[in-house]
Amino acid sequence: MSPKVFSSKFMAAYCLVALSGCGLDAPETEPTARAEAVAQTQSELEYDPGSGWSLAWSDEFEGTSLNTGNWTTLNSDFDPVTNNCNFGTGEIEYPRTQNVSVSGGKLILKAERTAATTVSDTRCGAQQRTLFSGRLHSKGKVERRYGKLVASIKVPSGYGMWPAFWTLGSNVQSVGWPSSGEIDILEWHSNEPTWMKSANHWYNGGQADWGTGQSGGYNLADSFHTYELEWTASTMVFRLDGRYAGTTFYHNETEFQQNHYIILNLAMGGNWYGYPAASSIALTQGQPKTMEVEWVRWYQQGSTPPPTNTGVSNASFESGLADWTTWTPNGTAGAAISETYNGAHSGSYHLTHWSNSPFETWTYQVKTGLANGNYKVRAWVRKGGNFAIARLQGKTSGSAAPVYTTLGTYGGWTQIETPTINVTGGYLEFGFHTQATTADGANFIHMDDVELVKL
Repeated sequence: MSPKVFSSKFMAAYCLVALSGCGLDAPETEPTARAEAVAQTQSELEYDPGSGWSLAWSDEFEGTSLNTGNWTTLNSDFDPVTNNCNFGTGEIEYPRTQNVSVSGGKLILKAERTAATTVSDTRCGAQQRTLFSGRLHSKGKVERRYGKLVASIKVPSGYGMWPAFWTLGSNVQSVGWPSSGEIDILEWHSNEPTWMKSANHWYNGGQADWGTGQSGGYNLADSFHTYELEWTASTMVFRLDGRYAGTTFYHNETEFQQNHYIILNLAMGGNWYGYPAASSIALTQGQPKTMEVEWVRWYQQGSTPPPTNTGVSNASFESGLADWTTWTPNGTAGAAISETYNGAHSGSYHLTHWSNSPFETWTYQVKTGLANGNYKVRAWVRKGGNFAIARLQGKTSGSAAPVYTTLGTYGGWTQIETPTINVTGGYLEFGFHTQATTADGANFIHMDDVELVKL
């Protein structure tokens, strides 16, 4: 689902796997036969990640409303994450929050045709639309790297349907696409209804693409199947219903060594279909189609329980410096400020350590009553200039030696973490300690989205 040109999409993901070649698509006829009959009504699909895997995060879509702690819905044809209109793919649907719902233990993205309706976003202008659908992402809420990312999904049949389950690098707002990296776990195309298509996109002196896929031998539409990515620092394996799908992706790109976030969307038309007119999409007014998701799960290797986020107060500085304390030995605490910044890792605010005079600042938060055990502090940072001290650190008492990681120079937002901190007395103070010994207005550190994780 990347903002790419038509030819690269096919050459990278489609031509690699399609037996029928790379022509433009026309509305398909219904398959005359399939190797395996699939019931239209199914109980929830079971999934076993195998030995050595622990569930680190999941959304089972229980209840009657979307968990907004996990997801953000889109209500515009402007994507605030990638900062473009129509998502760079020429899609002809307009996402709306009202087309995303949770019921019956499922997430439901509804595609529907309506009478011509004027919709407007000042960033993309007013337009008349007849096709509406749902799109949501986990940016700033669920961001991880490596492991097994898998979902149970039912995609809708019909010409022009383009359901997708995919990820983008969490630094996309600061570095842009494709430098952020993109992992397409599932893309489905109506002209090859038995195929799960998967792809990767990154930057290597220009846009770089890789694609694979697998035919299950049966129509994937209108019934639930599991779509899986197994991701390590050097490989990616894609699976359809637990079976190896296509070929392994071997990599060492930095785009795939960082956290990614999840996107689920039901697109229509666009470059993958050769930019068809809205009237040609197989969707009848009053007869919506749905992409349904029973669950999304992210597993990590290891048999121990997954890390637990203990809950940092005002972790992204949306409430200024509330819940944070600033200490300084020389009266330069004003070097620690919370500010609006367009390139923040998420949201509108972050913490900045900066002054055009020499300064030293320790901005920290205290947790008491912690369970004994091992912890790490994680945060997203950007840094430039020269510092005598630039650390993300934790201390188990006010006089204890800090456990810290030294901040490097990061042009784009980068997630860092401390070494393991052993807490035995329930007390931990953690945060950012910086010192600039000379006056240099080019010295800055931006910090955001702090986490305290129990291992």
